Amino acid sequence: MIYSLSGKINIVDENVATVDVNGVAYEVICSSSTIGDLSGKQSATVYTYLQVREDGVSLFGFSSLEEKKMFLNLISVSGIGPKMAISILSGITPKMLAGAVANSNVAVLTKIKGLGKKTAERLVLELKEKVESVVKGENNPIDGFTQVKVEDISFTQEMLDAVAILTELGIKKEEATKMVKSKATAEDKVEEIIRKCL
Repeated sequence: MIYSLSGKINIVDENVATVDVNGVAYEVICSSSTIGDLSGKQSATVYTYLQVREDGVSLFGFSSLEEKKMFLNLISVSGIGPKMAISILSGITPKMLAGAVANSNVAVLTKIKGLGKKTAERLVLELKEKVESVVKGENNPIDGFTQVKVEDISFTQEMLDAVAILTELGIKKEEATKMVKSKATAEDKVEEIIRKCL
């Protein structure tokens, strides 16, 4: 199994990057958050997960171990494959996701593009015990999430869309999330949120 790759970074599109390791370029599928983190960097270390199937091999990449660990938690849930897990992590930060799961906040989870109510409920059911102790502030090295603030998960769809746009503009996802949280209100439209943040 390939644990990580370190080399030159080339962004291919919004969910694919290549890591050139000594002349061999590996294509990795990433969340928009990881793409945002890698954008502008000439070289970096990308943590990876290798999926081997009968119809091919896919490599998934993460800019942090925290995101990789949440990805592994997600694909352990029945009905959630690697590509869906990447899609979920493109719509919410690992810490916000952990908080939503721990609080059984299906409403927040269903705001994520492609995540329906039934899948969100199953996600809560199967992952709640794994993240509960973490949200309470206990350090769990297996899951890798600490100091998750539950109040950080009350984002409207407009706020989530604004975070995605700010990330595309080159702002790191965690920083974009903080900006939106501090400046936006529940009534603001995307354009207004972006204007306030910029």
